[in-house]
Amino acid sequence: MGRPRTVSDETILEAARAVFLEQGPAASTTAIAERVGLSQAALFKRFGTKHDLMFKALAPPGIPDFIPVLEAGPLEGVPARTQLRDVARVIARFFRDMVPCLMVLRTSDMDPVTMMEQFDVPPPVRAQMAVTGWFTRAMDAGLVRKGDPIALTFSFLGAFYMRAFLTHITRQPSDDDALDTYVDSVVESLWQGLAPESP
Repeated sequence: MGRPRTVSDETILEAARAVFLEQGPAASTTAIAERVGLSQAALFKRFGTKHDLMFKALAPPGIPDFIPVLEAGPLEGVPARTQLRDVARVIARFFRDMVPCLMVLRTSDMDPVTMMEQFDVPPPVRAQMAVTGWFTRAMDAGLVRKGDPIALTFSFLGAFYMRAFLTHITRQPSDDDALDTYVDSVVESLWQGLAPESP
């Protein structure tokens, strides 16, 4: 019987993510192994190649954490505006944390199309479907004004992705309070066109 693992895969992936974000795709796997107290051989035994390790550390999850929230909603008894703000905060944080990872992957030898082929449903497509579904159900229930749910989805997601992208490439700090203020402003602006007409 082999010895129990003293370092979890998640701990290794967190360390790898930190090192790749600090040093880029040229980062040494030795630095990652040293950070978690493993040999380089042990690291490769767990994750195969540096390419595999980088992908597992930096690629988006197959189901981002905001997807189940969207798929379960809109919820009864909770104002649509409140639900929209709450899920928008989760989405904004997701993009803030994910965009730097995607930028490192993009500057490596990984082709975005090939990267997305690793998923049954690519995470960006799944996100678009989930948000569009939420808006469609909200419109059908009379919680928001009728409109084009797909156009609304791209406006909604784009507002948070573009902020994360520009914040990253211009190296601006983005703490939770500043992000929440931005999210609230976006939701309030969108709500001006989404609020259902008074009976």
